Amino acid sequence: MKNKYTKGDYLYLQNKKKIEIIKTIVFFGISAALYLAGYITTGSNKNYLTIVAVLGCLPASKSAVSMIMNLKIKGCSEKAYKTISSVVQENVGAYNLYFTSYDKNYDMAHVYTRGMTVIGFTENCKVMENDFEEHIKTVLNKDAIKGVNVKLYKDLDKYVARIQQMQNLENEKSREKDIMKTLYAVSL
Repeated sequence: MKNKYTKGDYLYLQNKKKIEIIKTIVFFGISAALYLAGYITTGSNKNYLTIVAVLGCLPASKSAVSMIMNLKIKGCSEKAYKTISSVVQENVGAYNLYFTSYDKNYDMAHVYTRGMTVIGFTENCKVMENDFEEHIKTVLNKDAIKGVNVKLYKDLDKYVARIQQMQNLENEKSREKDIMKTLYAVSL
């Protein structure tokens, strides 16, 4: 059994949520302990430990923001995971990616790429297909990966059927790793 999960693994999101919660509690706990130590020893909050405690709230707050963002992600359901993992033969896909843009956020249960085609599956009915497709094309174009076809699916059966079709096609793997590297870089 794997101890460390990497981005794109099914259990990565669950593990990351736990780690972010623990980090946030520890960081705020350290700041509170420093403040209390200064207050108890001097009888006032006008001391250097208070300053250190307040400065310690900066990384704690950053951790809290990260925790909140990760808690927002619903992730891939177990049913969808079992269905998709039974079909995906190669490890050129990723689970639980959350893409952010200036206007909208896109919660992807799974993303798969083969050749110059990227397909995604979401269980979030609020995600707009055209917006997601344009966002991913723009991101890939900025990273000098042009001519990529992007398609978003909300129906699991259609998504799985498309993966099976793509696996039967001839493949040039030259850009798949670059595409996935870019997608990992722009997702939470």
